[in-house]
Amino acid sequence: MLHLVICDDEPSQLALLEAYVRQWAGEKKTDIKISQCRNAQQFLFLWEEERAVDIALLDIDMPGMNGICLAHKLRSEGERLPIIFVTGLTDYVLEGYDVEAVSYLLKPVRKDKLFACLDKAADRRRKEEPSLLLEMPGGTARLRLKEICYVESTAHDTLVYRACGGEGLRCRTGIRQLEESLCVAGGSFFKIHRSYLVNLSCASRITRKEVLMDTGQALPIARGRWEAVNQAYLDYYRGKRGE
Repeated sequence: MLHLVICDDEPSQLALLEAYVRQWAGEKKTDIKISQCRNAQQFLFLWEEERAVDIALLDIDMPGMNGICLAHKLRSEGERLPIIFVTGLTDYVLEGYDVEAVSYLLKPVRKDKLFACLDKAADRRRKEEPSLLLEMPGGTARLRLKEICYVESTAHDTLVYRACGGEGLRCRTGIRQLEESLCVAGGSFFKIHRSYLVNLSCASRITRKEVLMDTGQALPIARGRWEAVNQAYLDYYRGKRGE
């Protein structure tokens, strides 16, 4: 399923774009979810709650933060979300390409041009780096595999820590199921302890007792597990050199 967000301060434009998007999805036989936002603040609130957006259709001229600033904010956080600008302004065309927008459509939007842009955006999303969808108490989040540093299982929760640092994301899925999902999705994950699953690409050093992560954490290796962890680490980097 593709989750599309349409952000425009004009109700008539929101309704028109949603109708077009639903028609496009029907012709492509694609399951979709559509969310509407009236301004950038609503978009960012939704983004913080879910982070599982596949395509964004953004107006530029909105009250408060405009669509270009919103796109820059998303890009500054490392998000490669495909963006289609739909606007009545011609002044921001070059800035639209600065944020690697799929396209820049002028109102009134021609349906055939929007459909072509949606095709391109959906194709770009499918070709992105492997990612994992996390179910959290407050919603969902999509993380690229390279963004995940390690996973920790505590007494009641599973915490997913990002390579950029910060607090762990609380996840409803158990560490065993996450391990299976990560192995299917690809990547370089290895379980060093019943409570820790690490991304070997984020490990800076391995000793006989612990794995030192790029973010500074020292994670314990289970008793009798060091040889397997060390071999997995060597195999991973030998494989990288052979690519």
